[in-house]
Amino acid sequence: MIMAYEIKNGQGTAFKNDKYENGGNQPYARGKFKTPDGKEYDITLWIPKSDKVKVFNLTIQEPYQGVQGSTTQVSQNTPQGEGDNLPF
Repeated sequence: MIMAYEIKNGQGTAFKNDKYENGGNQPYARGKFKTPDGKEYDITLWIPKSDKVKVFNLTIQEPYQGVQGSTTQVSQNTPQGEGDNLPF
């Protein structure tokens, strides 16, 4: 039996990123965080590239929603009377 883990309000969880490489451009860990009122955020944990810095960097941002309802319409606005009289 597999149990789903639900993040409680005011808490967060981050898991090690499988794509992380030392000195690379991927965060060390990724996860989710919920504010006390239940709003969910993505979190990333970064290890600085410098050996002099001994702290982690944490970023918190709203989850990526993508472009919703985006459709591209191409309209061909041809001035009146010119549509059929082009020389090519």
